[in-house]
Amino acid sequence: MENSGSSNDRNSGKTEYQLTLIDALKKEIEIARRLDPEKLAAEIKKTGFSCQNCGKCCKRAFGDNRVVLTPKEIEKIQEYTGLSKLEVAGPLIPDINYPEEAEAGEEDRVAENSSITPEIDEKTTSEPFRILELLKEDIDPDGNIHSYGWMLRRKKNGDCVFLEKDTNRCRIYPVRPMLCSTYPFYIEGLKLYTCECEGLGVHISAEESRKLAGSLLSRYVSELEDTLAMYEKYEDFERTEKGHEIAKNNLEKGTCIYIVHDSRGITKIID
Repeated sequence: MENSGSSNDRNSGKTEYQLTLIDALKKEIEIARRLDPEKLAAEIKKTGFSCQNCGKCCKRAFGDNRVVLTPKEIEKIQEYTGLSKLEVAGPLIPDINYPEEAEAGEEDRVAENSSITPEIDEKTTSEPFRILELLKEDIDPDGNIHSYGWMLRRKKNGDCVFLEKDTNRCRIYPVRPMLCSTYPFYIEGLKLYTCECEGLGVHISAEESRKLAGSLLSRYVSELEDTLAMYEKYEDFERTEKGHEIAKNNLEKGTCIYIVHDSRGITKIID
């Protein structure tokens, strides 16, 4: 279920704080579009990077490996894999600790006729309750948990569902998300940053630096535009203790209902 507000009233009813955030995003997008790719490429070349194919960035054991997705990225992966939207992505939720390894022999939660089968395991019983407590300020009176964006599905041990265990290869490499294709670099507040990665400091050619700089700028602007569209469509909701109790009761019955806000509106799912 996806709903989008009209452009005429998308900002009606918003608080002053929400309007301030929207205005700030618009200004940041304008500046981001004028960033010099050559200067960015020079920074990347000075830093140096070469992927070591260790797969650590895809594994939860080495840190927060959540991969945020835009609706367009989800659709690209769906087209490439033949998987459903909810087999590719789930609601963006806080990061929590996972066991180092998933239990052997667990079945994947995917369509049997899929040409690419991600290694998705069922969640542990305690995990939804831990998430519920972290998101208790984002629960409406009907017990729906509100989430702001999508992320790639992960296995029980937290590893990316599309990571091949033995080879560390990406099953969706040709259509991998922008976050993955530009890792370990990212731009925030108009500045270049890096994540922890074994490939940093290794020589990178000027040509590869320019290519990566272009991808980074494209990702930065795309993510800002996607966030802006979400803010413009967002409608706030009431928070009550009753809603938290309903959500908890739902979880005890094995049901978790999310409302995901994204750049296209909202999607209500049972996860």
